[in-house]
Order: sequence, then C-alpha cells, then structure tokens
Amino acid sequence: MKEEKKKEVAVNVSSGAEKVQAVEREKKTEQGAKKSVETKTVKKTQTKPAEDKIDVKKSNARSTDGKAEKESERAKKRVALALKKKEEKEKKKLERKAKAEKRKAERLAKAEKRKAERKARAEKLMAEEKARIEKKRAEREEKIRERAHRKANKSQAKSRKKQAKKKNNSERRERKSYGGWLAAVVSLGVITLALSAIVTVGAMDMKRTKDSAIAGYKATTYELIGVMENVDNDLDRVRVSASPVQQSRILTDLLIQARIAEIDLEKLPIDGQADKNLTAFINRVGAECERMLAKLRNGESLNEKDQATLQSLYEINHSVRQELDAYAGLINNQDLMQFMKNGESELGKVLEKVENATLQENKPQMGEKRDVTAPPMGEENAVKIETSKAEDLCATYFSEYNIADFQCIGETVGRRYTAYNVQGYDNEGTLLFAEIDSKTGALLRFNYYKECNEDKFDIDNSKRIAETFLEKLGYDDMTAVRVRENGTDADFTFVYEEDGVVFYPDEIKVKVCRTRGVVTGFDAEKYLAHHTDREDVEVSLSLASAKAKLHKGLEVEFSRLAVVSTLRGEKPAYEFLCRYGEEEYVVYLNANSGEEIAIVNLKNLR
Repeated sequence: MKEEKKKEVAVNVSSGAEKVQAVEREKKTEQGAKKSVETKTVKKTQTKPAEDKIDVKKSNARSTDGKAEKESERAKKRVALALKKKEEKEKKKLERKAKAEKRKAERLAKAEKRKAERKARAEKLMAEEKARIEKKRAEREEKIRERAHRKANKSQAKSRKKQAKKKNNSERRERKSYGGWLAAVVSLGVITLALSAIVTVGAMDMKRTKDSAIAGYKATTYELIGVMENVDNDLDRVRVSASPVQQSRILTDLLIQARIAEIDLEKLPIDGQADKNLTAFINRVGAECERMLAKLRNGESLNEKDQATLQSLYEINHSVRQELDAYAGLINNQDLMQFMKNGESELGKVLEKVENATLQENKPQMGEKRDVTAPPMGEENAVKIETSKAEDLCATYFSEYNIADFQCIGETVGRRYTAYNVQGYDNEGTLLFAEIDSKTGALLRFNYYKECNEDKFDIDNSKRIAETFLEKLGYDDMTAVRVRENGTDADFTFVYEEDGVVFYPDEIKVKVCRTRGVVTGFDAEKYLAHHTDREDVEVSLSLASAKAKLHKGLEVEFSRLAVVSTLRGEKPAYEFLCRYGEEEYVVYLNANSGEEIAIVNLKNLR
C-alpha cells in the first residue's frame, strides 16, 4: 500500500511542461532512427562497387606480398646456409690449427720429458760410478808407479852388471898385451865400417826415392779410379735428365772431373803414345761437356743427337771404369815396380784394355780448367763441457756395452763442430771409439771395432735393433729410407719424418752387426746440424703435375713428398722411384717449380 502511494505521488508531481518535453524527445528519437535507416540504405547502395574494387586490390596485394615473403625466406635460408658453411670452415681451420699446436706442444713436452729423464739418468749414473771411476784411476796410477819402480830397479841392476863386466874385461886386457896387431885390426875395422856406412846410406837414399815414387804412383792410380767413377756417375745421371738446369749442373761437374783425370794421367809413368791414346777419350768428354753447356747457356735444349752422344760416352766410360775397378784390388808395390821397369805387369794389361776401349774416341779437344773451392769452415762461440763430463756421458750412452772405463784422448775439429775423442774397452778387449760434441755433449758418432762373421740376424731384426738404439738416445719419428748389406753388417740410413713428409737433411746413419745383434756404428752429425721444429710443408705443384715433367722413358714405381738439401738451402720436392731399362733411379723434382733437383742411380747406394 505504501509503494503504490509513492508511484502515484511521483506521477502527480510531474508538470505539464515536462510531459510535453518527453513527448518531443520521443518524436525526435523516432525521426532520427528513420533518417539513420535511410542513410544506411543509401550508403550501402552507393559503396558496394568500391568495396569490390578494394577487395580485388587487397587480394592482389596479398598475393604479391606472399611471393615477396617466400623469396625473402629463401634468401634468408641461403644466407644462413652460407654463414653456416663459413662458420664450419672457420671451425675446421681453428680445429686444424689447434690440433697442430697441440701436436707441437705434445712434441715439446715429450722432448722436455725425455731431456729431463736423460738428465736424471745421467746424474744418477754419475753419482753411482764416480767413486768407481776414481777408484779405477787410483788403481791404474798405482800400477803405473809400481811398473816404473820395477823398471828403475831392473835398469839399475843391469847398469851395475854392465859396469862389473866392463871392469872385468878391462882387467883381462891389462893382463894380455896385444901390441901393434891390435892397433892394425882396430884401424882396419874403422875403415871397413866407414866404407859400409857410405854404401848403406847410398842404398837407403835410393830405396827412399824409389819407395816415394811408387807411393806417388799408387796414390795417383787410386785417385784416377775414383775420378773415373765420378765421371761414370755423372754420365749415367745426365743421360736420363730432362731439366736444362739439372743438365747444366751435372755437365759442369763432369767437365771438372774430366780435367782432374787428365792431370792424373800425366802423373803416371806412361809413354807418350799410350798417354795420347788414353787421354783422347777424356778430352772428348770434356769437349762435349763444353759444347752442350754452351747450348744450354744460349737457351737451347739438348736434342736426340746429344742424347745419343751421352749414351755412347757412358757405355765406353763404363767399360773403362770396370777395368779400373777390377785392378783396384790388385795394386801393390811389386806390380808398380815391374811396370816402371818394363811396362809388363797387371797395370800394363789394364791400361792396354782401356786404350783399346777408347781408340774410337781419339779426337782430343782441350778446354779451360776450372777451379773448385770448398766452402769455408764455420765457427761457433760456446762454452765447452769438461772432458770428465764427456766420459760420464759415454758411460750413459753405452751402459749396455760392458765398457769398464772411458778416457778422453784428444779433440777433433770439424767444419761445424768440435768434439772430444773418448774411448774405452769392453771385457773382451774390444775398442769403442766415440766423438762427443764438446759444447752440447751430444753423441756425434762412434765405432765399435769387433769383427762380425755370421748372419744370425736378418734385415728386419737388424732394423728393429737400430730403431731401439735411436729411441734410447732420444731420436723419435725416424724412418729408414735406405739399407745396404755390407758383408755381415747392415748399414741403415734414417731420416726424420713428420705427417708423411720425410726430411732428408735430418739424417742419421746406423750400422748393426748381424752376428751379435748390436749397433757397432753411428753418425748423427747431419741430424744435429740441420734438425729443428718443422712446420707444415706448402707446395704449389700437384704430384700428378710433377710426374708429367719426368723423362718419358722413366717408369714410376713409388712417389712421396720430401724435403731435400740444395746449394740454395732446403727445398720441398717430390721423390720418384723410377725404372729405366734394367736400372733404377730416384728422381727429385722441385714441388713448386717442377725443376729437377737430383737424380740418383740406386746401384751406387748398394
């Protein structure tokens, strides 16, 4: 009841003006709604074509934008892939560099470790054996004093006995009187003695002169045999060379050897006609060398005719060398004496054979002689170790050789080094002679002079023995590149190898006795003079390209990358093992220019 009253009161309170205003507002609202409906209808009718155009443009724009987005995505993927490849390449490069640095660090660490171990072993051995060495020295000095004392006593006793005998003889002479007969005998004896002395001195002078002449002829003959061997090797190499630079180098050496051979022939006691015939071939060799060198200097190449000439000279000289080599083992003073008297001896027969072999080449042409000077010796300024230190180091190096005591007996001065000469004897009396670098204490070379007469160890076992010895001395990463059987000895040549590349300047020679299975010879001078931390070898010529530059007649059997020594320093080279007919050669080509560096006939290494 109360709520109904409130509503009625509210209605009644409203004024007429307010009602009018409310009605007007309602009308305006209805009119506005109608107008809005009409406006919307008109707008829809008018804007429909425009909206269709906008939709077409939008679809075209969306299509164009889609293609651009796809192209952009593809471009982004290509860039990302390129960046990824570049990153991977840089990563691999860094990994290789890190790996190389790691290898280098490992090598340095290993070297330092070996050095420390060697030093520790040396110090230990020095401490253990110093007292023993001193004891041995004291015993030896005591023995020397005892021998000197006994010798002095013996000498005094002999002197007293001699004086007593002289006194007795004097007394007997006084009892007997020889008179004038004694004086005559004495005078005749003096005259006879003087005459004998004159004859003896004359005979001795004549013998000395004759011996001197024979010794000179003998030395000249040996020298001639060696020179003809060098001529043979040069002709052998130049006939298979295809490089003008290498040909020029070999022909120059060949010319020098030919001139030396001429001088040696002049010194031998050969008559004029024989000398003329023997020197004819040598003169021909020298003349051909000069002619071919002139062609090479003018930029020309050796043609087929030149190659045929070199082949002919090689065949003739080879027969000459064979005759001289056969005579090398027969040279003696008696044979030379007989040849000097009447020319009828083994030497005469050999010279006759050589003369017959070279008669077809009797076209002498003289040329200039050239001087060859050896490079000067080098000197190093460094503090020398004590001789006792060298002796102790030998005791370390040869701890398994049963050497009782080492003694320093002198010093050797070489071209690149000075060394202490140290020697010792084993319990069987065999001498071991070693050279120890006087500045570094390194073992340069040694010889163990015990005879070997049986082949109890084969080449493979001998090689392992040599490798074990090198490892004991601290020489790692060494590979054997050459072996020569010398009777019951095996001579190995080892060189340093790193990442498949062999470094020929870093060379060590090891001799193994195949009877006892021990190292009896060693030479590390070249290794110690050239070895250093090696870097990666960079070359600009491929192996296939270098192989194509070889002489056409060579058949390649093996090849690898190497570093070799030349007159201009170390050079990277490709090493080719080749066959030419029945001969085997090793040819070295510069790995950057392709030029021949050296040619070696393997028969000269056996």
